[in-house]
Amino acid sequence: MSQFAFQNPSLLALLLVLIPVGWLMLRARKRREIVRRQMGGSQNPPSFLRDGLRLLALLLLLLAVARPGIFPRRHSVTQSGRDVVFALDVSQSMLAKDAFPSRLEAAKNGIRDALDSFQSERVALVVYAGSANILCPLTHDYEFVRYMLDQATPRAVDFGGTTLLSATEKSVDNVFDSERKGMQDLVVLTDGEEHGDQNKRVAELLQENETGLLIIGIGDSTVGSRIPIESDDGESDDGEPDVLKHDGHVVMTKLNETGLQQLARMSTDATYVSAGTSAFDLAGTYAQYAINKPIAGTAGGETYVVYREVGLLLIGIAIAMLLAAEIAGHLSGKHFPTRKPTSIPSSSLLLITLLSTIGLNTVNAEDTSFTSQFETAARLQNSGKTSEALEAFDTIESQWLASSLTPTQLATIRFNQGLCHVSLAQEQAEAEPRQALSRAQIAQNCFLEACRMNPRFVRAAMRLDPTASLIENYIQLIEEEDEREQQLQEQMQNLLKLLKELEEKQTELRNEIPGRPNQNTRSRRGQSGVEPPPSAPDSASSDAKRFMQTQRSLHDEGSSIRQIMRSIDQSISMQNEAPLSDSEVDDSSQPQPQVSVLEEPLRLMDQVVDAQEQAIGKLQQWNSWPAGRDQQLVAIKKIQEILEMLSSNDSGESDEGEWDEDAEYDEMMEASDSEEAMMSSMQGQGDFASGSSMQPLPVPNYSVEDILMEEQGSLQFRQQQRAKSNQANVEKDW
Repeated sequence: MSQFAFQNPSLLALLLVLIPVGWLMLRARKRREIVRRQMGGSQNPPSFLRDGLRLLALLLLLLAVARPGIFPRRHSVTQSGRDVVFALDVSQSMLAKDAFPSRLEAAKNGIRDALDSFQSERVALVVYAGSANILCPLTHDYEFVRYMLDQATPRAVDFGGTTLLSATEKSVDNVFDSERKGMQDLVVLTDGEEHGDQNKRVAELLQENETGLLIIGIGDSTVGSRIPIESDDGESDDGEPDVLKHDGHVVMTKLNETGLQQLARMSTDATYVSAGTSAFDLAGTYAQYAINKPIAGTAGGETYVVYREVGLLLIGIAIAMLLAAEIAGHLSGKHFPTRKPTSIPSSSLLLITLLSTIGLNTVNAEDTSFTSQFETAARLQNSGKTSEALEAFDTIESQWLASSLTPTQLATIRFNQGLCHVSLAQEQAEAEPRQALSRAQIAQNCFLEACRMNPRFVRAAMRLDPTASLIENYIQLIEEEDEREQQLQEQMQNLLKLLKELEEKQTELRNEIPGRPNQNTRSRRGQSGVEPPPSAPDSASSDAKRFMQTQRSLHDEGSSIRQIMRSIDQSISMQNEAPLSDSEVDDSSQPQPQVSVLEEPLRLMDQVVDAQEQAIGKLQQWNSWPAGRDQQLVAIKKIQEILEMLSSNDSGESDEGEWDEDAEYDEMMEASDSEEAMMSSMQGQGDFASGSSMQPLPVPNYSVEDILMEEQGSLQFRQQQRAKSNQANVEKDW
């Protein structure tokens, strides 16, 4: 806050009047000099002192019009009134509909009527059932109290039941001001169904803190009413609304007037009013209750700045200069032979009178430095530099918060921060819907805070509904993305299942095909000389046909699985593809190659299909069956590698099988005609990580707001879990 400021800086434009006035004074001086010479006056030119004093006096008067001030002091608006805490019973029994539309809504309407009649009271809102929570601390912001009143539901407390003591302790310990004893009232709106006799302790707490008690009983005290409960469809099996039951019996709730009257008698400054099931005037009831009670002033949130005025001092100096100018003109009158002493010109007197009558009422001084920073941030925002604008608004808030900005200024900053978060959320919606949702929720909180700081801020209130719709859209986008991921997981599980089935079928077919003679037979053959080649079995022709048909069927399955893998890979690539920013598009001179996530498994699957196709050709002739078995082994090993890549969480699964891998591997190494098959099988080494090593890791982009929102969500989750745990220990939770 500057120690010197012009409170009407726009009036400084009047200083331009000095230019034509100075020119007129110089022109008049030249004309007087001509007249003096013609009349034979003195040869000594008159002094410039009189004109200089007049011009300087006019300058001081114009500065005084702009109201200069020094040594500013900030004052707060003081309001006189009592502190009123509304303790609202939100237990399930308050949902009974014997009062219209329900006991809870009737109580809320009574609080709203009371807020309409309050002028200077500080109001707080506490809700209670089996436990108590503070929805709103003591404040003069009645609009915010109304907003929080709308949020008061049975879900606003940790667990059910009815314990007025919890609300009394919460109010005494955390809401009431110990320095304002005797000027505080607790207004309880309940049906009186207290689960536990704790009225004595409630009365003692109120008496110790000199707190008044007004009890409003709501409900039917004779017949009672059933308690409706919320369900998925809202109705039971017989078509009737669901109602609360205990031990198989329908619960009937009544207004406990006896207990509430007993509490009023035990308290020294307490009044009980039975509203029953009809509408009641809480505003008039409280006004009658507090008519003779003392009140005291409290400092409000609105502040204003008072400067010490310098304008009167400048006006006094200007008047003195005008008098001195006239005296100087009188003393220099001897240079004019026909000149007579003159008095103060009427024009000077008129100017002094007009400037003297200008009101000097105190107004709030505008800090030019704050305005300059705010305009800079607004220009960044309008030019589309949203991130820089948000940083500028955050800097303004952190820099000027210690200078006690007015609620209106803080509300404006919050509103613009919300606009920046909305713009950033819209930019991130397509690529990062979760970050966009977090931004939108932060924007919603900013608009709510702006409305709370300045209830008349219409633009902030108008932004709440569009922001809520934006949040719903982002939640829908996230749900759609989760659904796509779930579908992708199901496709991957189906792919693994098909690969395992293909491996089992291929292994089973290979085990049916006869292999080569073992090594001992080959050794004996080499020692005894040349033996005749083995003859084909009688069923070779039919077996070859069956083997080929089965292998061709497995080849078709392999091709189908390869097509499924390509489809999944395309879906993953499209899902992971992020839109490039303008700067990235400009910097990239060449298009970046698209990285295939399943590139290595697809390459291995191509080898599987090729090996199966070669095996079909080898199975046509009996003598080439061993080579066909070698190709089948290549296909089986490639399938196993694919399974190891896609199911890394179960590495032991690929070691199981119905055939001896080491024995078959030795047999294949002995075959001279299987070199080509072995070479092809050795080319498929690698793993899934090497195939995806070129994929860039995502850069962390977590702001402070994101971390706070995540922590807030975790806190709400812990509160819900604690509420469920506490509720499990409550036998009667209505």
